[in-house]
Amino acid sequence: MQKNIPPNKLISDVHRVETVPKSSGLRLWKINKRFIIIVCVLIAIFLTATVWFLNNRKSIIPGYISTSVSFPIFYPNASKTIKIDPTTFKYSKSLGQVSFIISFSGSKITFAEQSSPDSFAADPNFLTAFVQKLNDYATFTSINGRVDLVLPSETHLQTGVMNAKGTLVFASSSKNLTENSWKILFNSFNYTQP
Repeated sequence: MQKNIPPNKLISDVHRVETVPKSSGLRLWKINKRFIIIVCVLIAIFLTATVWFLNNRKSIIPGYISTSVSFPIFYPNASKTIKIDPTTFKYSKSLGQVSFIISFSGSKITFAEQSSPDSFAADPNFLTAFVQKLNDYATFTSINGRVDLVLPSETHLQTGVMNAKGTLVFASSSKNLTENSWKILFNSFNYTQP
């Protein structure tokens, strides 16, 4: 059974449903516009602060050393187990060599870095022959390239040798380290751009 609803009542109900006050749409747009502007301003502030922070970080390597060499300088990321002594950074102009000392796994590790000799690039077997003469005993791949562990008869100090990105790196440890410790160390490397 249907109820009889007067026609003017149906039209007024439809009219009521279909009409949305214009001012509420404008209000929503103004709120959304304000929200979008606030979000954009916050993003701009965050990006500006990030760029400023990245550009103003103090490098562990003294500026005069970074500008004196034409090869990347590799150095480990400082952490709870890796302590870098910034006062030990030295550059020998006569040798073209950068050196510094870190503490890692209860050992002092002395780094000596120089530009890769041309003979390494000219002959791919030269590096292999070189590390064999230094009594190599293990090889692994790090994030920057191949690392050879050697025990030179002259020093009897465990040494990691890496030739990467135009830099020859020697890292000599005062105590014996496990191969895993060497991997952790070499995989923590950053490097400067020449």
